[in-house]
Amino acid sequence: MTTSTKTAAGIQATRAPWPTLTVAELTARPGNVRDIEVPAELLADVKEAGVQEPLYVVRTHGDVPQIIDGFQRLAAAVAAGLEAVPFTSRPVIRLDALTPHPKNARDELDINAPFVDSLRTEGCRIPVKIQRLDDGTIQVNDGNRRYHGSKDAGLTHVPYEWDDDDRDAAGQFLDMITTAQHRKSLTPSEMNQAMFSAAEAGAQVGRIAKAAGVRQKDVRALVKVKSSEELSAAVSAASSYTWTFDHLAALTEFADAPDAVAAITEAANGNYADENDVEWAIARERTKREKRAKAEAHRAELEAAGNKIRGAEELSERAMPVWRLSGVNAEEHATCKGHVWVFSDRYSDRYEPYCTAPGLYGHTAPENSSGSGTKTAEAEAASASLAAVKAGNIDWDAAESIRRKWLADLIKSRNLTKSATNAMIRNVNEALISGTWGVCDDLNKEPTTAILATLLGLNAHQSKERSSFAEHVTKDPRRAPQLQFAAVAAVREKCATRSAWRTDSQRVPERRKPTARWFKVLESLGYPLTPIERAVANDEPYDPAKEHVRGALPSGDEPEAAQESGTDEEPGDPEAESADDTQAA
Repeated sequence: MTTSTKTAAGIQATRAPWPTLTVAELTARPGNVRDIEVPAELLADVKEAGVQEPLYVVRTHGDVPQIIDGFQRLAAAVAAGLEAVPFTSRPVIRLDALTPHPKNARDELDINAPFVDSLRTEGCRIPVKIQRLDDGTIQVNDGNRRYHGSKDAGLTHVPYEWDDDDRDAAGQFLDMITTAQHRKSLTPSEMNQAMFSAAEAGAQVGRIAKAAGVRQKDVRALVKVKSSEELSAAVSAASSYTWTFDHLAALTEFADAPDAVAAITEAANGNYADENDVEWAIARERTKREKRAKAEAHRAELEAAGNKIRGAEELSERAMPVWRLSGVNAEEHATCKGHVWVFSDRYSDRYEPYCTAPGLYGHTAPENSSGSGTKTAEAEAASASLAAVKAGNIDWDAAESIRRKWLADLIKSRNLTKSATNAMIRNVNEALISGTWGVCDDLNKEPTTAILATLLGLNAHQSKERSSFAEHVTKDPRRAPQLQFAAVAAVREKCATRSAWRTDSQRVPERRKPTARWFKVLESLGYPLTPIERAVANDEPYDPAKEHVRGALPSGDEPEAAQESGTDEEPGDPEAESADDTQAA
């Protein structure tokens, strides 16, 4: 930061951080002009670089500028022929004239980047309290953090006020205690409102972000929420929840989806709601939206190819999905006159081929099959069961997105605790040495490779060739446990398919048991299980219709992260995902 301002006729110096007043405006008030001799050294400096120290000026009645400090500098500016001089409306002092207190009460000043950025952007707003000692030293009695932060920010001046002349050393330390105790930070909601008010008053996003020590995208999300009557009301409705910027940003994603906003708000407004509960609600709404988008894209693709689309309500009782017909597949059935496409309740993100009248068109239907439109009690029960499966699959997919993001963050973390590192090594050893986690069978399969690329944070180009993965990750040997754990995690995630949550007639114990063990491993590393993952870990049925919140294990329960017995074998065909999904109907 520079404080020089030189605006003599025809000269434009580097713009100063201080506002300026014209010399003519200041000299028009007689009280500002003193019959004083300007020191030769000062006059030479002003002619060379302009007035570098701002004049302390206040506005009197009638908005007249009155100099409190700076009479010599004004006289020098007049003699040098300057047109304007810098000024400040409150007293400031040069940082290089100050000395920090040698026994500041704070062991850690916490001079972090956001604090320095805010000083660099807005300057130091709170005066430091100073005292002139007997030897002439000007000591900072209160405000040492501001002093050091201002130096790091490149400031040259800070506002100040004089401490009591008779304040003894004991009083200085007591002041450090009382000023710290009396200082109260803004609550998150108060901070958010202040940032929004600043935006309304015309402050730019970058300026607000630096002053508050947050990201620019956080400010944009906040302003968007506060500017929307519906979203602002939703946030206010969950006033007991401390909204994070990421969750505010998530709300803006659903600005055109009132039902989704209501679901997220309901999670935030629940008893003892925390960030995990809201994250869980957001993930479910995102999953639903993504499935709808995929279904719409699939429909557009089918229509472009000239296929017939029908709604389930348009089908007769005889209609049946092609996969249930004997001796014919979807490709072969495409030439059938009864071939239509119907939205799939099993998958929720695509359409399935149906035959409108299997018997009429020469297809063999399963025995005791009643088609799609039968209104029997058995059919209604099957319909309710299918709805539960559909909701459970959405919850499972949402949990998967949360879990894999958490895993990716864990794997790239540079601040792992020793216990977390040891737990990773222990589980990698269990997988490799005991041979009970299916690593040999699944490590190099295509689904595992795709998951591993995501966990390692590789881009599309880097993910093309599995043999080059090691070239794209860090060579730091200290991160070896994380990278090795990533490979094992990719195998476990590949095998943690939807069938793992089912406890009905379509349950797959050989899938559920190892998945439960995997979830307990993650929990031991600090991952908060979602409700559907908790049900699997505890080997309990999961009902999507019930209200669920994320939380810790009940008191007394211990995670089984490092106690793998090695008794559960993987299924013979760990890639039976498609079969599992077919059974889900």
